Amino acid sequence: MNFSDFKNRYQKQEVEEYSNQVTASPVVSIMVQTYQHKNYIRECIEGILNQKTDFDFEILLGEDGSTDGTREICIEYAEIYPEKIRLFLHHPDNKIEVLGIPTGNFNALYNFYSTRGEFVAFCEGDDLWTDPLKLQKQVEHLQGQSSLAITYHSYLEVNEKLESLPEEKCLEQPKQIICKEDLQRLNFHPLLSTICFKNSIKDNLPEEMVGVINVDSFLISLLGNFGEAGFLEGIKSSFYRRHEGGIWRRKRKKAQLDSKLLTYQKLKDFYLGLGKKDLGTFFHRRIISTHKMQVLYCLRSGDPIKAAEHLRKLL
Repeated sequence: MNFSDFKNRYQKQEVEEYSNQVTASPVVSIMVQTYQHKNYIRECIEGILNQKTDFDFEILLGEDGSTDGTREICIEYAEIYPEKIRLFLHHPDNKIEVLGIPTGNFNALYNFYSTRGEFVAFCEGDDLWTDPLKLQKQVEHLQGQSSLAITYHSYLEVNEKLESLPEEKCLEQPKQIICKEDLQRLNFHPLLSTICFKNSIKDNLPEEMVGVINVDSFLISLLGNFGEAGFLEGIKSSFYRRHEGGIWRRKRKKAQLDSKLLTYQKLKDFYLGLGKKDLGTFFHRRIISTHKMQVLYCLRSGDPIKAAEHLRKLL
């Protein structure tokens, strides 16, 4: 699906692009999606502006109709740094619902289609890059390693409700090379705000990607088709904020399982459409496993009717 197809199908109101003087040929495009991030967005943008590089980069700042003052802060920065920031002001009518939940998918994919860099990096509006050499190191590594599609680094999880030091999370950030197969199968899942990758897919994004909540998971699997992922030791950990406003904190366990099930189904459809039957079969097994978890969850929650619905899908 190209950009024109995407807009024709999903754009109901024109997106306003703020006036800027950003170079037409940056080396890196940094995608920032923000919504209701008033307390964090300044720190996020400053962490990106503080990057020290010997190449040009652009910041694609997608503001998704916040009502808490986030939009005004984004406009302020776009006016101060017109040579760095491309600000996209989105309309609530363009939000794409998935499983009955309004998502930021339109914002994120609009940003993705708008990238002009050879490489892409992410920093959500409530996250923070702490290393001013992050981009320089990741781009140099990608340029020097043809087998890599992705580089990534460590992060610290910051719980806004706890008076404690940030905690490093390594479960899905193995300090090693992640092979293509493990990426495709989501056996490991580097955090989105730690990755930088070669921009090889933006002109033809799978339509299945639009219809999931876990867009990051779909993206990691997709990038696995283009190469491996390499961990970089020499980059300071970024901050990943976990707070009550985060989507996964607002959702119940059942909704999380529903979201995973949908992601696996869309990945199965995508890979079968490419003729990759082994990956289609793998995600079919993931679907079966998730249905089993849903059966158990529904029984424990006292909902035998829902449990029976999932059980029928196993037969």
